[in-house]
Amino acid sequence: MKAADFILQLKEKGSARLTRPVLFLGEEEYWTATGIDWLKKVLFPDREDDFNLVSMDLKETEASLLSTELAAAPFFEKNRLIILSRLEEIKTAQEEALLAALPRLAPGVFLCLTARHLDQRKKAIKELKTKVETVECASLKIYEAKRWVGQEAKAFGLQLTPAQIDLLLEMKGTSLFGLANELKKVRIYCAADQKTIPMEEWTLLLGEASETNIFHLIDRAIEGKAGGALHLLHRLLRAGEPEMKILAMLATEVRRLFIAWSLRQTGRSAELQKQLACHPYVAEKIRKKADRLTYQQLRQAHQRILAADYRLKTGQTEADLELDAVILDIGSYLSDAV
Repeated sequence: MKAADFILQLKEKGSARLTRPVLFLGEEEYWTATGIDWLKKVLFPDREDDFNLVSMDLKETEASLLSTELAAAPFFEKNRLIILSRLEEIKTAQEEALLAALPRLAPGVFLCLTARHLDQRKKAIKELKTKVETVECASLKIYEAKRWVGQEAKAFGLQLTPAQIDLLLEMKGTSLFGLANELKKVRIYCAADQKTIPMEEWTLLLGEASETNIFHLIDRAIEGKAGGALHLLHRLLRAGEPEMKILAMLATEVRRLFIAWSLRQTGRSAELQKQLACHPYVAEKIRKKADRLTYQQLRQAHQRILAADYRLKTGQTEADLELDAVILDIGSYLSDAV
């Protein structure tokens, strides 16, 4: 079950919804944190959790202590919640203790486990997953993130346009914690009865996102839009970004394109997200860019950045003029016309 659906049912049904231990599994920590918050709300409505809320990191917990905590009944209250985090770090002795305890949990004891990922091949994990309810906490795809932002904005009393939602995702990514924080910031900024916000104010509130602008700067260069690329460069400079940092980010982006190009040549494009450790949406955009480029184009762009780095560090040129020249040269190398 998806996390959003589980949390909605938990809000509607309360503790009656909890018929088995719960495993929050996935990379999106917002869902895990929100799910645990709601578990606390429904199990401890009067906040009587001083002695009945236990949180343990499985990487640092001995099997004997785990067995003891799992065997304990609620203390002077109706419910007890045990949260076991980082299930992916569980050792053999802990696996045995956990599997042995699950059928014997005392009445009123609720168990919550969390993991970013699990080795589904392990026998103990396979057995465990038959005894728990798995709540999927996957990162959202871009269309899902758009829908989520729209719904959350309404909950905050805000009416955002599709263009505003698109800009938010472009500048801040799809991390739900980050997006939620941006919406809270906007709500605080707006008057109590204000539901809409002009695009100009919206852009200013979001601020500059250097990595995102570099990403789009490369886009403009590849498309042969030198003017647009220079405009983004000058925005970064006006925002106070150091010239050497901008050059380093350009180099990083070209290296990521090189990696994507290389993986494509060896039939391993599916590994790109793992290699870059980025969101699937970002990996797909990089892959599409690399598909349009050749080794010679990427090599020329990389060598131009190296030359600029040397010229700037040796004081042979003015930084702003050199960066302008780098952008124009990269544009000529990476443009589809080349």
